Amino acid sequence: MNSELIRILVVDDHPVLLSGLSLLLNAEPDMEVAGTADSGPKALALTKELQPDIVLLDISLPGTSGLLLLPEILRQARATCVLMLTMHEDHQYLKEAVAKGAKGFILKKCLDVDLLYAIRAVMRGQMYIHPAMMPDILAEQDKGAASPEEMLWLSLSNREQQVMLAVAMGFTSREIAEQHFLSEKTVATYRSRAMAKLGLETRAELVEFVSRQKRSAK
Repeated sequence: MNSELIRILVVDDHPVLLSGLSLLLNAEPDMEVAGTADSGPKALALTKELQPDIVLLDISLPGTSGLLLLPEILRQARATCVLMLTMHEDHQYLKEAVAKGAKGFILKKCLDVDLLYAIRAVMRGQMYIHPAMMPDILAEQDKGAASPEEMLWLSLSNREQQVMLAVAMGFTSREIAEQHFLSEKTVATYRSRAMAKLGLETRAELVEFVSRQKRSAK
């Protein structure tokens, strides 16, 4: 087995979609469908057993919601990234999914090349929000709702946010490690992972990003 393959668990209650997605993903040289699930209990069991790299999680499932399953899936497999699948073009679903730890959000009507791009983007540590969702998000921004940048910030863990704030304030890795009782190597890991999630490369970009978050919070 190729250890470089992206191992994917597909969770959806529509057999035709499960079959179609399996064919699409297995045809890619860097991907494989490790398992499929059509219910919440099966999804949790397979997540725990398979520890996949990616879970493609439908929001609407029999007797439950993917949004309710999301936190439990992340508890079962801490290294797994969850990409939400939905028919609903509703930014509130997106906002809740990101707040609960989802790394991507894609519309079912846009599956195919967009899904393959989203999976690879998430595996690079980026967040993927389908472009079709952006007009509604930007419109809501004028009403005081969360901006795309704010949702990216919410996608960070509490520890990643702490490290990013400290870096923006000018603390060194050693100082941050001492403040939070971590090793310098762990701080470096949090820093690089969070910078990738935010799509930033330099400390100057981070300082400006954090400044925008502080201004929007006022």
